[in-house]
Amino acid sequence: MRLQALIGISVAAWLLVIVETYVFFDVIIPLGPALHSIGVFTAIALLKIALTFGLGALWFVVIVSLTEVYERSLEKRLPPTPSS
Repeated sequence: MRLQALIGISVAAWLLVIVETYVFFDVIIPLGPALHSIGVFTAIALLKIALTFGLGALWFVVIVSLTEVYERSLEKRLPPTPSS
């Protein structure tokens, strides 16, 4: 069961990479045309940067959460050790 959980975390990481790559190239990059107004162009560029960092943060949070769930499941299965 431990190996299956680790494989699940690895599969989740790869699926997140694939989905976030799709979102990055099909949603974030074509977000709005290149405008000639410097203010609007800067706002769109900053929005794209924020969305890209958001995707990275999402990946990090999901992987850390899955790892914590895995670690908690291991703690429940291990027998208690004597203190002395």
